[in-house]
Amino acid sequence: MSQGANIVTSLWLSWWTSNKFGYSEGIYIGVYAALGFTQALLMFIFSVALSVFGTKGSKVMLHQAITRVLRAPMSFFDTTPLGRITNRFSKDIDTMDNTLTDSMRMFLLTMAMIISVFALIIAYFHYFAIALGPLFLLFIFSASYYRASAREIKRHESVLRSTVFSRFTEAVSGVATVRAYGLQSRFSKSIREAVDDMDSAYYLTFSNQRWLSTRLDAIGNMLVFVTGILVVTQRFDVSPSIAGLVLSYILSIVQMIQFTVRQLAEVENNMNSTERIYHYGTQLEQEPPLHLSPVAPTWPERGEIVFDNVHMRYRDGLPLVLRGLNMHVLPGERIGVVGRTGAGKSSIMSTLFRLVELSGGSITIDGVNISTIGLKDLRSRLAIIPQDPTLFRGTIRTNLDPFNEHTDLELWGALRQADLVGAEAKMEDKTQRIHLDSTVDEEGLNFSLGQRQLMALARALVRGAQIIVCDEATSSVDMETDAKIQRTIVEGFRGKTLLCIAHRLRTIIGYDRICVMDQGQIAELDSPLRLWEKDGGIFRGMCERSGIRKEDIVEAAVESGVLKE
Repeated sequence: MSQGANIVTSLWLSWWTSNKFGYSEGIYIGVYAALGFTQALLMFIFSVALSVFGTKGSKVMLHQAITRVLRAPMSFFDTTPLGRITNRFSKDIDTMDNTLTDSMRMFLLTMAMIISVFALIIAYFHYFAIALGPLFLLFIFSASYYRASAREIKRHESVLRSTVFSRFTEAVSGVATVRAYGLQSRFSKSIREAVDDMDSAYYLTFSNQRWLSTRLDAIGNMLVFVTGILVVTQRFDVSPSIAGLVLSYILSIVQMIQFTVRQLAEVENNMNSTERIYHYGTQLEQEPPLHLSPVAPTWPERGEIVFDNVHMRYRDGLPLVLRGLNMHVLPGERIGVVGRTGAGKSSIMSTLFRLVELSGGSITIDGVNISTIGLKDLRSRLAIIPQDPTLFRGTIRTNLDPFNEHTDLELWGALRQADLVGAEAKMEDKTQRIHLDSTVDEEGLNFSLGQRQLMALARALVRGAQIIVCDEATSSVDMETDAKIQRTIVEGFRGKTLLCIAHRLRTIIGYDRICVMDQGQIAELDSPLRLWEKDGGIFRGMCERSGIRKEDIVEAAVESGVLKE
């Protein structure tokens, strides 16, 4: 409508110059001003509507994509490179927010302008329609060829950009290791090669556009030639003002045709970003629901866990990592889980938190099958001390209690119990390095690894869960921090059910029972002392290689209260 008003405005100007209707100058000026205002108003309404609806649609799709990614199973993150996810929520979102709307606006405007101009020419020079047919076929052929190649080049560029993001992210996340081994030049070369590959896609884009320009310029020149011939042959039938108007428009159309095809290809290419975001927002596999059947507010009260013939694989088509696991964990029992790398130790934790769904069997906690309750209800009742603790930007208070469910006194008590602050330290003293309002940088990098591990321990203490899982929590810390963690575990989790995936045998030889995993099955399950007395046993062999004697096991059992002196 806006472009139609533009054509009518130009026509009215030509009629005005030839005084076709014999009106006064005031009428011509008034109508011309009204048409100009109408054109501007329609253009404003069109631009605002496109921006508003485009932004609203982008927000909805972004929200859906983020929601589904956050609810995606762990297998999605295991198989999807981080650079690809980063590309979706950076470049693709930017394209959908900014580039796509502008491309659509320019394409629709130029296309409407071309149609209006052709309609104007045909209205005064009817034979132009005959010449327009074959030229239109040439135009369609060139445009289709260009669009197909441009689409594939854009996809190729997106893949190469994801590679750049992946390599850069890997280099930044492992910068300490890269520097330690002196591999800076190797990683720099790898990133430069990835950037060069991405730039090669840009070169293909420019070459493709030059190919299109040559052909569309030829078609446009043919249109100008045909129009010029028609104007000359019918110079006595059409007024000079109309002839001049037609010639001025057809000259501007040559560049506009080329621009329209480019914008059409740009819209189509940008829709690839929209398609990928739409895929993330509608088709990603999701974890089970957060809430199913209601559970008692105090569940689990005792902390009894029963693994019944548990089978588990991480993804379809992969071999089983747990094969027929059967184990009955008594309320308040502390069990250490040991075994070689790949034996299935951490897989037990994955099944307990339902990070991966079982392929067979069941797990019950206090008589409740965990597959029948929601993930939020399950995971909020368990606590974990991970091997690689995660801290978020904010303060110690927000990291210990992100949902403001506990008092400052409880949080301070957890810090003191985790030995992060001394017994004489006061909560009101803000001059000490660690207090509730201490700043935590991204990933907690302003704290040492040992301090981050102790904060993860304090977080578990704050939650007060009846079941606690330690996933090799002391494998990367010094002996002093290890001793603090073990002392806190003994004192702070007394009476709680504890599953500890151990890297250092000395940390679990005082536990109630030891579970020795081998190839996804329980090879041995008994008290540390009985397993030691088993000649040729796996646990005894591990103890002998670690220099652990029977006396050490007895001493640890006495200290932890498993045995009486």
